[in-house]
Amino acid sequence: MTSYLLRRLLYAVPLLWGILTLVFFIMHAAPGDPSAMYLLNPNVSQEVVEQIRSNWGLDEPLAVQYWSWLVNFASGDFGLSLAQQRPISAILADRIPNTLLLSGTALVLIFLIGIALGVIQAVRQYSTLDNVLTFGALLIYSMPTFWLGLMLILIFAHLSYQIDGWPELLRFPASGTTSIQYDMLGFFGKLGDRIHHLILPAFALGVGSAASVARYTRSSMLEVIRQDYIRTARAKGVPGHRVIMKHALRNAMLPIITLLGLYLPFLLSGSVLVEYVFAWPGMGDTIIKAILQRDYPLVMATSFVFAVMVVIGNLLADVLYAVVDPRIRYE
Repeated sequence: MTSYLLRRLLYAVPLLWGILTLVFFIMHAAPGDPSAMYLLNPNVSQEVVEQIRSNWGLDEPLAVQYWSWLVNFASGDFGLSLAQQRPISAILADRIPNTLLLSGTALVLIFLIGIALGVIQAVRQYSTLDNVLTFGALLIYSMPTFWLGLMLILIFAHLSYQIDGWPELLRFPASGTTSIQYDMLGFFGKLGDRIHHLILPAFALGVGSAASVARYTRSSMLEVIRQDYIRTARAKGVPGHRVIMKHALRNAMLPIITLLGLYLPFLLSGSVLVEYVFAWPGMGDTIIKAILQRDYPLVMATSFVFAVMVVIGNLLADVLYAVVDPRIRYE
């Protein structure tokens, strides 16, 4: 297993380099550069703009810019954000935890809700409950995340405060990660405030994918519970819940683990719109602003983080295969 992991990590190096190289040339092929934001200011002369481009190395040939960026990046120097004039490492340190918190919470919701609904549907196949859950899953899956986020804000952060008798627990903030009085709260107060702000964006980000996981779990469970060893376990008098949870569900998890490796990078990219809708200060908000401002170093750094998450997600899926199914070995 160790040698396999090392090989995968070594293969990831040229993959990451190729992705970043592609992003670099695509960004530089787009019209404009970071100095364009100064052209909108009538108090800044063209000479000053040209000096700024020279200071940032934007007047160098593209090959020289690429080599300079590559050398600095390979040494671990992400550089300075051209738009914010802050070290990119400091920006990432502020934003990555927020995105990981949002995406991690959504990932937990996806698999807890999706697997639970899928098992219920498989056990109650073709029942009224199965049909209702199937229809609901398809309906939710078809909703765009940004639209669902807006509807959640409209209902639980706007209308809920205008309806008398609405449960206080079902009233949520519309944006941000903390309240104004956050610093004055105790430990549990801060924890509750964080969770309160996290619920709506995490639900908007994860519920659509949970519907998809439910469909995969249902199909996989239906295939497994028809196997001979499941019928043998039932014939031996093993309780029904043990047959489902211990024997059937574990063997039905292999296709679901594949989704875990796919959803981890998907959540990071999908969180861009959700973070924008809920004004969540994470990687999504950062990369959108960086692209609009042509902040090349920041775009490259955020792209690198997303690419690394894709590699980690796929590697995690492979490792979990061997954990769930002992028959799988990587030599």
